[in-house]
Amino acid sequence: MKYWKETIKTLWKQEKWYWCGAVVLGVLFSIGFGAQWTKGYSETIQNGIAAKVVRFHVLANSDTDADQSLKLAVRDRVLREYGELLENCTDREQALTQLENARQNITETAQAEVLEQGFSYPVRVSLVREEFPFKRYDDLIFPAGMYDALRIEIGEAEGENWWCVLYPQMCYMDAAWGFSTEESHIRLQNALTEEEYLVISALEQEELTPKLKFKIVEWWQERN
Repeated sequence: MKYWKETIKTLWKQEKWYWCGAVVLGVLFSIGFGAQWTKGYSETIQNGIAAKVVRFHVLANSDTDADQSLKLAVRDRVLREYGELLENCTDREQALTQLENARQNITETAQAEVLEQGFSYPVRVSLVREEFPFKRYDDLIFPAGMYDALRIEIGEAEGENWWCVLYPQMCYMDAAWGFSTEESHIRLQNALTEEEYLVISALEQEELTPKLKFKIVEWWQERN
């Protein structure tokens, strides 16, 4: 009898450790799967948005008040004269083509504004693919990542940046294009998938799900 009691006790201890090991492995698998899902979801959202928009990036010569004011003057002049350039574009590729075709004219316009403001800085205008941080536009937030952009560099281009979404047209925050914030949101909503717009507009929505999805994207990008 004693032998059987000891045998059962030994088997129970072994079984207990087997179950503990299984639980630990299950937890680790869940964490690994969750991390992979989070990474995949975040990258899918950011890549999807980047495939449909063109950003606008203006770099001032320096952070002096005069150079920062010049940056805004150049921005306003370019948006005012080329705001309708992308009006009839139906996708990012068309927008990039239009911008490339007008790049020399945009350069000359920006340079003219610099000279009219009393400066002699050179101006460089280029179409680039560059890293953007998380950026909030009113109640819309764009994930960090690589985006195509029209980039204007003034002088040494070492001053504070200014950026917005050039296509679909959303630069209403600092330079009026003649249409409302609501119209800008509609333009963006029409360009993105339902899921992408859900994440970007999470802050303006009452539902919890969009906010959680945005937090998933934000959390993953902040840790990488």
